Amino acid sequence: MKLQTLKKRKDFIKLNKFGKKYYGINFILQKYTYPNQEEAELKFGFTATKKLGNAVIRNRAKRRMRSLINSCLKNDNNFFKGNSSYVLVAKKPLIKASFINLKDEIKECLNKLWLIKFLQIYQLVLLIYIDTWFHLY
Repeated sequence: MKLQTLKKRKDFIKLNKFGKKYYGINFILQKYTYPNQEEAELKFGFTATKKLGNAVIRNRAKRRMRSLINSCLKNDNNFFKGNSSYVLVAKKPLIKASFINLKDEIKECLNKLWLIKFLQIYQLVLLIYIDTWFHLY
């Protein structure tokens, strides 16, 4: 299976504006879950800014991130939600980081994003429970 990538600027902007973000040591992971199922396809975007270095360094960073995602998809397909898009934004330490550290960091990022979603749902349920409890008494 070929990796589906984001190509259009509007998709990157939508992810940056409305997506959840986790700031790691080597990269920033952005996730956007589509509300309707028409666009629901697992896609990835890779960004390396000029602050990172010249074109050779930026391309190497994007290759490393693509390789990281490919290895995660090969090992465990349940890593990523199917109706979401993800963008990885490279930071300077990514270039010299070991691949094992990058794998650990992406697992940590995905767990944190899942935990944030879980806590938001828990908070909403708790507010509804408290609201109904006050109306009863």
